[in-house]
Amino acid sequence: MIYLLLIIVGIIAGFINAMAGGGSTFTLPVLILAGLPSTVANGTNRIGILFQTGVASWRFKEHKQLEVKPYLHITISAIIGAIIGSLFVVNISSKHFDNILGVALIFILITMLIPKNKIASKTKIPKWVEIIIFLCVGLYGGLVQVGIGFILLFTLNLIEHFNLIKANAIKVFIVFCYTIFTIIIFQLSNNIVWSYGLLLAVGNIIGSYIGVKTAIKGGDKIIKIVLSITIILASIKLFGIFEFIKSYL
Repeated sequence: MIYLLLIIVGIIAGFINAMAGGGSTFTLPVLILAGLPSTVANGTNRIGILFQTGVASWRFKEHKQLEVKPYLHITISAIIGAIIGSLFVVNISSKHFDNILGVALIFILITMLIPKNKIASKTKIPKWVEIIIFLCVGLYGGLVQVGIGFILLFTLNLIEHFNLIKANAIKVFIVFCYTIFTIIIFQLSNNIVWSYGLLLAVGNIIGSYIGVKTAIKGGDKIIKIVLSITIILASIKLFGIFEFIKSYL
């Protein structure tokens, strides 16, 4: 049943990530609730992300929505940041990462529930500032990954004023590039369960393939409800509240 669940969750996450972001807020808590330590879940989740963003990048390129060359500087910056973040996170204890991830999940949940306002800057930001910004974005992606899609979409819209389709195309390409390096780091530190990761990847590929072509026009409320419940349960588990309650029963 867990194998089937991972494929189904992978399809949903792949679809969501291809359209906007937030798929890891679905897959990572499921991996944790399935029994993986948070650090291992963090690494295992990257396998599905690699295949999903690879397929999405190819599909966007096929539909002439992805242009790589003008954005190599922010892509390389994000890769460097992700490598630094991954090297840091694989060397901290699972207990400390539980707290980091728990806070990140709650933060993403709060931002997901806050009504979105259109924010745009008319000022062109210098390239060196873009490099610093995407270095920080990559650092977060290497560390946690959860919610990186939202962060990248917001950042790309703020800096480059892209429409949703183009921003999504560049977003998945950046994540695809830095995920190659983060997987190597997580694998070398034995923080990947390949059987779970590859099952997620199967679902992610299917969801991503469909998601690139499909426009989400409704149904986001039920996704938010399911994501919220999953995040809350996972955060409770990460902060040790289940164990605390159990000790008093």
